[in-house]
Amino acid sequence: MKQLLWVSLVIMVGSYISLSIGDPDLWWHITIGRWIVSHHTVPSVDYWNMFSGDKLWRAYSWSNEVLLALVDQWAGEKGLLIFQILLACSLAGTLFYIYGRIARDYFVGSLLGIYGTVACFNHFTLRPQAFVWILFAATIGVADAVVERGISKKRLAVCAVLGCIWANSHLTAVLGLAALFLWSVQDTRQRVSLRRAIILSFAFFAGTLITPYYGGEWLTFIAKGGHPLQYNVISEFQPATILQYSTVFVVLLGVLLVVACHSGRALPTLGRIMLGGGMTLAGLTALKFLPFAAIALCAIFAVWWRQCAQMAEGLVDDNVAEGLRQLRAKFLGLQDKTVGALAFFVLVLSIINIRPLLQRPVAVEIIPKTAVDFINQHNLPHPILNEFGTGGYLMYRYSTPQGDPIHKVSIDGRTNVNAPEVWDLYYKSLTGKAGWEGYIEKVQPNSIIWRQGSPLTSLLLLSPEWCRVFASGSEDENFVVFIKRDEFNSRRTELSSIDCS
Repeated sequence: MKQLLWVSLVIMVGSYISLSIGDPDLWWHITIGRWIVSHHTVPSVDYWNMFSGDKLWRAYSWSNEVLLALVDQWAGEKGLLIFQILLACSLAGTLFYIYGRIARDYFVGSLLGIYGTVACFNHFTLRPQAFVWILFAATIGVADAVVERGISKKRLAVCAVLGCIWANSHLTAVLGLAALFLWSVQDTRQRVSLRRAIILSFAFFAGTLITPYYGGEWLTFIAKGGHPLQYNVISEFQPATILQYSTVFVVLLGVLLVVACHSGRALPTLGRIMLGGGMTLAGLTALKFLPFAAIALCAIFAVWWRQCAQMAEGLVDDNVAEGLRQLRAKFLGLQDKTVGALAFFVLVLSIINIRPLLQRPVAVEIIPKTAVDFINQHNLPHPILNEFGTGGYLMYRYSTPQGDPIHKVSIDGRTNVNAPEVWDLYYKSLTGKAGWEGYIEKVQPNSIIWRQGSPLTSLLLLSPEWCRVFASGSEDENFVVFIKRDEFNSRRTELSSIDCS
């Protein structure tokens, strides 16, 4: 019954953090996956952006993209939603298991698993980066196993496999390399400890070279190193604030960990302090790193609990440890009937979370589905001027089932593809600053799809050249479509516009 409750909690927490599909980048990932499946190779240049000029580009998430494309092909939007829920449950199950192994206590591991999973709530979407969180936790688990039980060929092979999967899934393999080294090095003054960390890191790094690009992803990573500063207008590159869900979780856990380690006399190693502190600092600087910080801090807390359990009870004068002991004792004392009832209740909560998602699999207030449907229904002319966040969906809608572009996009979510001068012009249009016309002049669009309430939308409404022919309601999605006045005048019987009436 306790195992059933464990599984029920994994499903409930996974379903809780999984919302309707709303990640703008998902759609260009699917498009690239379609292209790879159709052409039986990975792209080495970009084909989808107007201004990339067939620029060198590596599909470093190709394995995830192929999987997403196949799910989309076989099951459509609902299939993608179910896949997202399964990914969320996989993340929760991994954290439950890894923390339980590290703490040597699956009750405390489950509590930390719940905390760590919920801390990712703001950031979880169907994208390769969420899969990497699972790899990050698994890497820490392997490093901890090596520290506790020593190096073996099997553990070295697992490190290499993790490095290989990571490098073929996302560009952040350096985080796995850092986690493996910092977690496994116990004392830099001891040659054995340092040698062990170096060997593990080398095995992981060797695995990252087994890719279709032969490790070229590291060159892409170096080239993108300054993007968080260059593209700080993008939400995931912005600094954290205390008003954000995940920031509060990370800060609270960090404070609790400091208090517990101080009072319990169970201090983490310098390497683990550097890992937890470094990821926290990175997360507070750029939002996309906050889940890594939460996962690392929960793992350090699991080690603290293990160390407390190894000490004589009288040496640990800590309210946190005592509270956990009493809670654990009460739970273990529950009868099977009570645990079974709890498991049933938790499963019901999971169903309540999942059911409305299946009725509305795509978050149309974020994804311009209805606006693009309108453009296609009325055969509005291309090229289309679009925002950074909508470019990926336009790639998806204006490519063939084989992933080949029918119409290229002016800008999209791949920061290493967009030309710097185009980004600068786009930013002026996005913010309504002087020179906002430059982006339009560069693209020379015949139609524009943009968000309502933005500075550019207000400027276009004042412009005599453009007519608004579509505006979605606030309950649906938040997009408008403009066409040139000459085009509107020639199609007055088909289209309507309050602004150009």
